[in-house]
This record gives sequence, structure tokens and C-alpha cells, in this order.
Amino acid sequence: MNPQESSQLPQAPAERHAPIPGWLTGMGLILAFWAGAYLFLYSGGFRGDVYDPGLITWGPVSTGPVAPPDPKVIGKRLYTANCAQCHQASGLGQAGVYPPLAASEWVTGSKHRLIAILHHGIAGPIAVKGNLYNNNMPAWGDGAPVPLKDEQISAILTYIRSEWGNQAEPVSTEEVALIRATTKSRKQPWSEKELLALPSDLPPPPAATAAGK
Repeated sequence: MNPQESSQLPQAPAERHAPIPGWLTGMGLILAFWAGAYLFLYSGGFRGDVYDPGLITWGPVSTGPVAPPDPKVIGKRLYTANCAQCHQASGLGQAGVYPPLAASEWVTGSKHRLIAILHHGIAGPIAVKGNLYNNNMPAWGDGAPVPLKDEQISAILTYIRSEWGNQAEPVSTEEVALIRATTKSRKQPWSEKELLALPSDLPPPPAATAAGK
């Protein structure tokens, strides 16, 4: 084979990659931007206490007056996330282990004692509806690893005082803040004896106390 003949032989095809169409790249960027913006606006920081699939809305959002959130709705959500594991969604607790909240004298009775329990927890035996329970309850206020805010404790207590047939008045954020302030030096959980020694009524606010002097 002479050089002239070899130069006329067909060459092997070279491997080539077709460029990605510009419209496809643009579409991908638009979708990525939309997804990031949606998560930023509607994820709520991925917090369990604010997410509710039933509250997701699509399309234009009304810019009119917004109704304040229902404390019972928020309270139920927080209760389910923090309390239902022990006291159950039914509020009936677990026999011999965790006391019931339904028709409990501790729930529907003194606000002072109930708020104090949520702030610092309970240790030792306690009688509920004529039955004795001896299982510690953790603190959810200042003594907790991640303390609940006053409005969160208020929502939980408002919920349990009006659920499962309970008919007690709601607990306000101001009342929770008052007990937090009056018990801020406490470092240990309450015993039943200490709780019963607390006045049944809430103490007067600091401003009222000063005015009475």
C-alpha cells in the first residue's frame, strides 16, 4: 500500500458530545430558584410547632386583616409534640405510670400550681384522681434543656384545660410569665407537698404589689 492509497482511507469517527440546549439549562435554573424561594418563605424554619399541612394555601394570599391564631390549635400541636408520648392523645395517661389529664384536679384546678409544674416539673409521688403515681415529669420552663416560651406554655395549658371534657378557663401568657418570674431562682422539680403549699390563687403582678404598698 503506497502513501497515496493510505491517505484515502476513511478515518474513524471521533466521539462528540452534543451541547445541552440553552432552554433546558434556563428551565433548570428557574426551577431551582423557585424551589429555594418557596422553602425560604413557607418552611417556617422547619419547626415542628409551626408546621401544619392544613394551613398551606395555594395561589394569591389575602392581604386583609389576619385573625390571631387560636391558642387551642397551637396548644394541641405543641401538646402532641411534647406531651402526648406520656399523657397520650386521649389525655388518659398510662395506668400506674403517667397520670391522666382528663378530669384531673391538677389540670382544672389552681392555675398557680399548674403553671409551676410546667416550669419546673415534678419529682416523687403525687395523687391524681385518687390514684398514686411516682414517675418524674421533666421541666418545660427555665429548667428544660430547650425551654418553652411563655406563649407556648400558655397555649398548652389552655388546650389541656379545655380538652377531653375539661372546662377550665384559659391560661394567659402574662400569667405564665408571672410564675416564671416568681420561681426563677428555683433549680429543682416540685414535690406534691411543695405544690400544695403554694397559694391556690395566682400572686398579684409586680405593679399591683408596688401600688398596694
